[in-house]
Amino acid sequence: MNPTETYPVLPRYVTEGLPASWLEVPAPPADFVRGDLRYRLVRADGPDVPMIWEWMNRPHTAKGWEYDWPLERWQAHIDAQFAAEYSRPIIVESAGRPMAYMEFYRMAQDVVGHHYRAAAHDLSMHLAIADLADTGRGLGSRIIGEVTDEFFLRDPLCNAVVYEPDAVNAASRRMIENNDATCLGEVQVRHRKIALYAKAREGHPLPRIEP
Repeated sequence: MNPTETYPVLPRYVTEGLPASWLEVPAPPADFVRGDLRYRLVRADGPDVPMIWEWMNRPHTAKGWEYDWPLERWQAHIDAQFAAEYSRPIIVESAGRPMAYMEFYRMAQDVVGHHYRAAAHDLSMHLAIADLADTGRGLGSRIIGEVTDEFFLRDPLCNAVVYEPDAVNAASRRMIENNDATCLGEVQVRHRKIALYAKAREGHPLPRIEP
């Protein structure tokens, strides 16, 4: 059976009510190097997907993401990202060692983008560091800052990078605040309350939460 028929894919991808032109916005920027870190696209064939599946079923990542899915669903999820322009799956490597999984995505096409005044080119990211030994040393803050800078550099029409950690996740909120993002407020999205943060391109206003 085709996994895309068995499992729901891209559960956060919501396009209802969006202008057609917004769906034509290119996929998020990917494949770049910052210092010793490389941010590369996941290879849908080969060892990447089983590696991500194992990472995301570890207790700390499963708690934060709730994506502790079977391997077949992960394969369907990765394939679906490449079939649309909404998001791209990313492996972060340090000196060739895979160490984190990320998703770069267009916030206007995401369920969270319907809770604030999103623009078509707004970008966002999710981050899962695979090993607990790599956490607590500033790596997350560095990654968020580097990706944010790269978004603004590579998409001149992106005027805001938006972040949406769980409201009670103090560590994630600190990583975002370390990069001078502003908290716009807290909103209820499905079963979670999130803290909505944003960093605007210089000279542009911050987005606002929908009343």
